[in-house]
Order: sequence, then structure tokens, then C-alpha cells
Amino acid sequence: MKKLLYLYFLIPIIAFSQAQTAKELRAQDLKKYAISNAEIKYEITGDAEGEELMVFTDFGWTSLRQQTMTFELYGITSTQSVYEITNGDLVHRLNPDDSTYITRKDFKWSQQASYKSPDQVSEAILFSMGGSQQENQQLLNRACQVWSFEGKAIQELWIWNGLVLKRKAKLGDRNIETTATEINLDVIPEEELFSIPDYYSQKN
Repeated sequence: MKKLLYLYFLIPIIAFSQAQTAKELRAQDLKKYAISNAEIKYEITGDAEGEELMVFTDFGWTSLRQQTMTFELYGITSTQSVYEITNGDLVHRLNPDDSTYITRKDFKWSQQASYKSPDQVSEAILFSMGGSQQENQQLLNRACQVWSFEGKAIQELWIWNGLVLKRKAKLGDRNIETTATEINLDVIPEEELFSIPDYYSQKN
């Protein structure tokens, strides 16, 4: 019995130690997405309005996400902005109002990519979020996997090559839909897009 318990605890430790960082995966030419570079523009509709932009390079290991959304809350119009730069396992969220940023680590892609293909990693993450796969749908002439999430803030995701092309979410009693309106695969993004400006300072 002791041997079985020893193996039970040892297996997760071995698996974790074999997981690799994004830097190590890049060195082996392993990819986050099947597409090397892209620029995707989104429109936000429903009980809010706004726009979102996602640009990535290096097969998805380096990306920029910007979003501006306006909605009404208790009779007051509010604006929410997101400005995120992802580099490997690090996600930097910038605040243009005070020129500061915070950094968090996100290993959900790299640790699973040590063992799976990009498509398998995407599905594993969606399953871990409590998703169930529905019938495929078309958006911008691209076949998307549709995943639904019962009782979650994110209610539905349309996925193409690991990329979210449509997101249906619920914010309080408001339904918000973010839909891709344009996909550019011929773009070669400038490196400056993914750099934190020198005048920004990091918050602890």
C-alpha cells in the first residue's frame, strides 16, 4: 500500500518537472497557434459597444490585446479598457492612465504544450474551463468549433485554429458579444507593438 501511495504522489511530480516553459518550447520550434502572425479586429455588441484588437507573432507566443468597451451601469455610462502584452508565460497588463503595469505568470499553455499539439492544448484548456463542444459554425468563411459554458461569465466561444473569433459573455445582467470582423494573416507586426514603453513603471 505504501508503494502505491508513493507512486501516486510521485507521478504528478515527475509530470510537472517535465513540463517546459514557453522559452524552452520556442527553442524546439513548438507553436502555440498553427498560424505564425495575424491581426484580428472585433466588434463588441449587445448590452455594450466597443472594439477589440488582437495582434500576434511568433506563432502566438507574443501578442497584444487592446479593448475599449462602453456600457451603462445603474444609469451611469462606464468605459472599460484592456491593454495586455503577452510574452511567453508572462502577461503584462498596462494602465495608460498612470503609466504603470502589472505582470502575472500564465503557464496553462506551455505546461500542456510539452505533451500535446496546439489543437489538443486548446481543447484541454476549454475542457478544464467546463466547456462542452457544440455543432461547428461558420464565421468569416472559417469553420469554428463552438464551446458552451453553463453557469459561467463566458457563455460561448467560437474557436478557429486555437483563436477565439467570437465570445458571448454575461456581465451581471448584461449580455455582451465580441465578434471578429476582419482577419489579416499577411501582417508582419512591428516589434515595438509588444514592448512596454520605457516610461511605464511596474507595480508590485
